[in-house]
Amino acid sequence: MEIKIFDTVPEEARFIRETVFLDEQGFEKEYDENDNVAKHIVVYDNKTAVATCRVYWDKEVNCYHVGRIAVLKPYRGKGLGIRIVTEAEKLVKELGGKEVFISGQLRVAEFYKNKLGYTQYGDTYSEENVPHVALKKSV
Repeated sequence: MEIKIFDTVPEEARFIRETVFLDEQGFEKEYDENDNVAKHIVVYDNKTAVATCRVYWDKEVNCYHVGRIAVLKPYRGKGLGIRIVTEAEKLVKELGGKEVFISGQLRVAEFYKNKLGYTQYGDTYSEENVPHVALKKSV
């Protein structure tokens, strides 16, 4: 596995995000202004991009936000979700961050809590009619 970090959204990350969020999950809006200021992490398996996420300073929660975490379907269940989030946490530390915020889909909140040590806070809320929860972790 190889990890690369980009200052702009690379085509590989676009492909993964569009495949997972638009095609599979039916979201309508995938890109926003945060993509312009985020660092974008891509995991490669034998030169094939298989997972991605982005990291940026979120003024609303006053810490780094890790989001758009996506793993292509054939590569799920192989620990790549843990790997990409761990790489994002490492990047946050390198950037001087002390805490990470994730806006996670409710259906995968247990993954963030049980596998990665995040704590859920606040009420469930909706993003594009999909229930989400706020999660934080000190790094």
